[in-house]
Amino acid sequence: MYFKASAGLKLNNPVLQAALKKAQPLFTAKRRKGMASLAADGLDFETTRAAAAAIRQRVLDDLEHWLKTFEQKALATGAEVLWARDGAEVSRLVVELAQRHGVRTVTKSKSMLSEEAGLNAALSAAGIRPVETDLGEYIVQLAKEPPSHIIAPAVHKTIGEVDSLFAEAHGRPPQSRTSADIPLLAKEARQVLRAQFLAADMGISGANFLIAETGSAALMTNEGNGRMVTTLPRIHVVVTGIEKIVPTLADFATLMRLLPRSATGQDISNYVSLLTGVRREGDDEGPEKTVFILVDNGRANLLGGPFEAMLRCIRCGACMNHCPVYFALGGHAYGWVYPGPMGSVLTPLFSGIEQALDLPHASTGCNQCGSVCPVGIPLPDLMHGLREVQNARGLLAPGERRALALWGWIAARPRWYRWMTRLAARYLSWLAGDAQRIEVFGLLPEWTAGRDLPMRSRKTFQEQYAARKRD
Repeated sequence: MYFKASAGLKLNNPVLQAALKKAQPLFTAKRRKGMASLAADGLDFETTRAAAAAIRQRVLDDLEHWLKTFEQKALATGAEVLWARDGAEVSRLVVELAQRHGVRTVTKSKSMLSEEAGLNAALSAAGIRPVETDLGEYIVQLAKEPPSHIIAPAVHKTIGEVDSLFAEAHGRPPQSRTSADIPLLAKEARQVLRAQFLAADMGISGANFLIAETGSAALMTNEGNGRMVTTLPRIHVVVTGIEKIVPTLADFATLMRLLPRSATGQDISNYVSLLTGVRREGDDEGPEKTVFILVDNGRANLLGGPFEAMLRCIRCGACMNHCPVYFALGGHAYGWVYPGPMGSVLTPLFSGIEQALDLPHASTGCNQCGSVCPVGIPLPDLMHGLREVQNARGLLAPGERRALALWGWIAARPRWYRWMTRLAARYLSWLAGDAQRIEVFGLLPEWTAGRDLPMRSRKTFQEQYAARKRD
């Protein structure tokens, strides 16, 4: 119930609301521009999306084969491949590896899987210092907060808040800042982090994709930190989910047409790295040891089931960038690693539906998320499916279960349905009065707690449609 409890607080936080109001139009406009640029390559979104969805589904249909193929290829390059059942095992494997090699400082590129695993807390508890190097992740680490967006972790922060965090952490007085000062703040972070890059014994990254035919990790970033984390330390650890496999480099190229455009509106991200194996004789850079930790954490349970399509997700963030609920509340309202529509599905599936009863309902049903998903995940349908699971397990409140049962009985009987909807339309029209809007609806007060309910007609949709046909 965390979501419902926190929603009011987020709506009444003026600083958060100002940050969100400024961010959403930037995300949506950039994506529109990025998708329009597909035409320059003689492509269109729907055709490319269908191809991308087919690639992701091909992997899920035979995941064990592709995981074995990746493991064989990665081992042939000198890398080590480990497997983790859950977040606790991820943390144990990483901590043991760091202790075995005398690691004291770890630099990290952005990894949502490490957030799933609570890896930073485990490293700190073992006396190993984790340093986030993505600018957004660095900001939220200083704030002692989780990320609120999967590609823009600090989207909820204003410039003034960032300056205050930097002032405290970097030992300087706070300053008044405007958007023109963003490059200065980024430069300040680079100067502080440079020493960490050079001192770290281990770098930890995620992977946007794992390429089966080469045993490589594909990493896309817009900051140079990703390459510093993966090439400077003597040990590189890739922590990622088992579903991130892509069969071939050609398949990777297809997905790359959509991932950056969906995430940031770019034709291609500033840095695209294909990380393969360990440093070889004659190489100028690269780790002495590369370790892949492939994580289940509930993913395998989704294979072959009604929610398998969620494993196609490529973590672009487009669903939340277009979600009116997300941009009304921000990511922290969702209570775990993944916010927005993707989180409304993933969190109940990975953490247990009993722990996230509100999230499948955190949707307007507008399908903006599904319409922009680059791999065709039917997010509203999956949320509806989770609601059905809640109802089947008796997890809904008794009153809600009775109301749904009554509605189901009426909806299955057309004559009763028409009579009841006509009665409801007349009653609501009377309640709205001359103003044609209901300010307080006593039967369902939450519907009108933050808005008025407009009522433009006394007639039902069926009555209006029949009248138009007669005319």
